[in-house]
Amino acid sequence: METKAQAIEIAKNHLQLRGYNGFSFQDIADELGIRKASLHYYFASKEDLGLALIADYTQSFQHWSEMHEDREPVEKIKKFIDMYNSFSQDGLKVCPGGVLCIDYNTLPPKLKKTVCQLQEQIQDWLTKVVAEGIKSKALKATLKPKETATLIHATTQGALQIARMQNNPKAMKATSLALISLIEK
Repeated sequence: METKAQAIEIAKNHLQLRGYNGFSFQDIADELGIRKASLHYYFASKEDLGLALIADYTQSFQHWSEMHEDREPVEKIKKFIDMYNSFSQDGLKVCPGGVLCIDYNTLPPKLKKTVCQLQEQIQDWLTKVVAEGIKSKALKATLKPKETATLIHATTQGALQIARMQNNPKAMKATSLALISLIEK
């Protein structure tokens, strides 16, 4: 794996375990076994590294959503929960969007903008899935797609954080699946 790709993978791990403000360029360089100045060859600043992380997460989510395009709405929501659950199962990590929301007020302006775009991409996908579920009668007709999408997204992100605090990776999935029983017809 090339140095730039390795740096992104290391930064992803740090981000999901420690937050954006919880790691430095030096941390990444040390794990790569290179000088910090060498890391600047690939990323002019930590903000540029953060932008590369968001671009990677955005592309990954796009690919993931396309893989599940042909599933039924409730199954898509369950797969979404499974995706978030995989973070919890991987050392009690939290989702990248959630951790960046926590650090939001301290992020550089460009990074704030891309974090919002990532969150909007996920929110739009969930809103579309909920609308499909209502139309197909798999979800309750009284649901409002956008608000229900926000509820699903907030529940999965919050459940990850609670699972981390309780040191209980199983709590995330159980909490999120309980939500499905409330919205399913």
